[in-house]
Amino acid sequence: MRSFSCDFHIHSTLSPCARLEMSSRNIVEKSREVGLDIIAITDHNVTENSVYAALLGKESGPMVLFGMEMQTVEEIHLLALFEDYETAMALQELVYSLLPPVDNRPDYFGDQVVVDEHDNIIRFEQRLLLNSANISVNEAVAWIKAHDGLVIPSHIDSPSFSIISQLGYVPGDIPFDALEIADREKLPTLLPFIKAKDLPIVSFSDAHCLEDIGRKRISLDMEEASFREVARALRGLGSTARRLEGCEEDIEAC
Repeated sequence: MRSFSCDFHIHSTLSPCARLEMSSRNIVEKSREVGLDIIAITDHNVTENSVYAALLGKESGPMVLFGMEMQTVEEIHLLALFEDYETAMALQELVYSLLPPVDNRPDYFGDQVVVDEHDNIIRFEQRLLLNSANISVNEAVAWIKAHDGLVIPSHIDSPSFSIISQLGYVPGDIPFDALEIADREKLPTLLPFIKAKDLPIVSFSDAHCLEDIGRKRISLDMEEASFREVARALRGLGSTARRLEGCEEDIEAC
């Protein structure tokens, strides 16, 4: 067993709200620089740039999971993580088909750019990715779990696009793998709204610029860097996962 440093919420050039410096190559190099062992590229409603980051990560690390931050019809953000690119792309095709046919306005929202491992521009995505797909949170989680993925509601403490802001609480009957929180200090006030008390609480960077990568991260004790081990380590945390990196006590005391 060894401890692996992980950041599973990073946006690339394909997210219109991310800076154009967030190419796969720059993300991987910065992640290596700040000591991350495993990362995930989680662009809004798409996963396409993750394959290029994964190619780079195979050379000298970090390991890259294939991810997406999808937006459900309730305007809830969910992190979806997969072991293989084909499954992640199958979710992209589904979500993309359920997005409204609204064009992006690069001058207002920002460019949405697919960039390969050599920093070559492959294409510009024309459809606006910052919209809700016509899929419910229950349907989205069911699809992800049926395809052996991990699903984590994003920034549950956010006043918008979070499961608590949109539903008023975290249901206990949806098989989430963890809950992401942005501000650790808000955690005690959120506990009454979390029905599933045994879910891990995690904190990632939600990086939209290079300097933010790895600023928030978790450590997972695993035999090796693999998707299977990530899933096992999250499950193994259980109620003790209410512990954020840097906290000496359980979250009730943080």
